[in-house]
Amino acid sequence: MRQRIMFFFWSVMLCLAVAPTASAIDHSNLDESRPLRLEDAYPIASGEWALETGGGFAAHRQGSTRGLFPVEILYGVAPNLHVAIGTTVSTDPHKIEGQTKSGDVHLSGLYNFNQETLTLPAFGLKLALNLPTGTDSSGTDVRVKGLVTKSFDRLRAHFNPAYEVFTGAKGAERDSRYEFALGASYPLGAPHYTRLTVLGDVFTEQSFRQGESPVVGTEFGIRHQLTPRTVVDAGIGTEFARPADRAVFFGTVGVSFGF
Repeated sequence: MRQRIMFFFWSVMLCLAVAPTASAIDHSNLDESRPLRLEDAYPIASGEWALETGGGFAAHRQGSTRGLFPVEILYGVAPNLHVAIGTTVSTDPHKIEGQTKSGDVHLSGLYNFNQETLTLPAFGLKLALNLPTGTDSSGTDVRVKGLVTKSFDRLRAHFNPAYEVFTGAKGAERDSRYEFALGASYPLGAPHYTRLTVLGDVFTEQSFRQGESPVVGTEFGIRHQLTPRTVVDAGIGTEFARPADRAVFFGTVGVSFGF
């Protein structure tokens, strides 16, 4: 079953890779992991496709540095709604902590409830499923994430609370956990130069094991509009408060294509 799911996923990837491009993609709109966990309240436009991929690493205080290679396909199925399918492949997959494993397939949908006004932020909701198709994976995980975006002139503030439930937790592992991320993005050089957005956040999340202190960290990144249909990104971060095996340094680079 896992092999069939992965074969279907990569078949869709190949079809999109050879499809003609026809739409733009905006560097100011933030998607999770491109390059930070921070995400805004807006989906891609109805009828549009996007392919997001890249590579990264995480250097843990205890243990070796691990490489990460994510890929995700997004499609605007209706006004204010897009759906996505993706996976992340990791080096040294047998040593990954937590329920999300290398090769798991992620399904998600993001819905925007409103455009922001002078007084009211934009609100969105993201529902995600993590399927146990990867190495040493078990149980389907469900994640609900709130998306709040508010502009202050050119500065945009973002707040992302999330809650995840794990059905395959074992032993001392938690069967659920919370996450919070708070940050901002800004178009560097505006109004004369508007192709580069800088962004940063602080975040906290419960550890994977019961009884351990929460993770606390920070991230910084950039998104650059390379062409009307292509955005490149890069980000770095650290977990400065966590159990002994925390990621003391991590980074990512990536690219997003509009189709």
